[in-house]
Amino acid sequence: MIELTSLGGARLRATARSLFLASCAAIGASLLLSACGGGPPKARLEEQQQQREFESRGYAGEPAPRGAEVQPVVWRLRGEDLRLSLALPAPNGSKAEKRPVIVYLPGLGESETAGLRWRRAWAAAGYAVLSLQPLEDDAMAWSSELARSAEFTELGRRHYADVQTRRRLARLDELLTEAQRLSREGAAPWRWLDWSRTAVAGYELGAQMAMALAGERQADGTVLASNVLRPAAAIVISPQVLAQPDPARYRDVAIPVLGLTGPEDSDVLGLVRDLRWRELPFAAMPAGRGWLLSVAEVRHAAFGGNEPRPEDVERENKRIRKAEEDAQSQPPQGRHGAGRGAPARMAPVPAVPDYRRLHEQQLGVIAARQVSVAFLDAQIKESAAARAWLAGPAQAWMGKVGVLTGGR
Repeated sequence: MIELTSLGGARLRATARSLFLASCAAIGASLLLSACGGGPPKARLEEQQQQREFESRGYAGEPAPRGAEVQPVVWRLRGEDLRLSLALPAPNGSKAEKRPVIVYLPGLGESETAGLRWRRAWAAAGYAVLSLQPLEDDAMAWSSELARSAEFTELGRRHYADVQTRRRLARLDELLTEAQRLSREGAAPWRWLDWSRTAVAGYELGAQMAMALAGERQADGTVLASNVLRPAAAIVISPQVLAQPDPARYRDVAIPVLGLTGPEDSDVLGLVRDLRWRELPFAAMPAGRGWLLSVAEVRHAAFGGNEPRPEDVERENKRIRKAEEDAQSQPPQGRHGAGRGAPARMAPVPAVPDYRRLHEQQLGVIAARQVSVAFLDAQIKESAAARAWLAGPAQAWMGKVGVLTGGR
């Protein structure tokens, strides 16, 4: 049995990814701008209004709690502290009820605190979202010797190896077994989790695990399965497809899978040599199984759904103000940026952010969140309204922001 302890006010560990990948700073700027309101005041206000209007015209969904509460938890297992995070719908004064469960698996180098924007959106729609990084060495990848030596591709190969996937699955089963035991015993807050209605979701490394649980065949032809989790649907965000996809690997996918990616979804590890590889598996899945949303302008780090820390917001505010002051005192320069084929970590950070592009990225993020909620409602809650919205109105609403295919 796992010893339970309260995390209380313990520190949340920040990923070291930014120490190695300068490209993340550029994407972080877009996230921070949405929080701190940087940029030309009038233009930013107009863009924020456009974003609110765009969001209001999207998927309405079924009546659900507005907002979410995120609870950090620590479990003690064999002398090791394992950190998890549980997001639940915010109380609205009505009688509490059991919620369908989404198991969220973070990306490489991320901890249980990752993906907060995704998890809050799903919890606000009425789901309980359990986030955990099954293997500690996955969480600490960006402080490893390979990362310090900038051997990112080799780092990726090691963590994406089949043997690691099997280790990850074994630990995931161990942790979910305990979570389900607590639910059966009525422990708070686990009593509110309905394990008969579940989905699995993940970002990059977590997407690999989610795809495996959906029925993707491994390199040796085997299909992995959890002993305790029977998801009815999967969401894979920035799936790391490391080679030209073999359609045979996806023909046995047993549940609906929604892929979220786009033409700007680069790979910081250098393993995905052709970004189109991320999209090809969904066309190879059985009819009605593969769904794909490709959103324009959304870059890889933005798909991670991480929220900026207050100190990052303040630092970015200062950087933007200084960059704008410097730009006003110098002759105009052309827009900087690496070519599409250049490694993402080599892309220079613009002196002044491209506000229009950041605005378009934010629209893409909004579209991805709403489509993901509708997909969950259609598959987990069996909502006819969600199915109908995905079948036509979703694309009309998004326009050029994104393209939704499959699921027919």
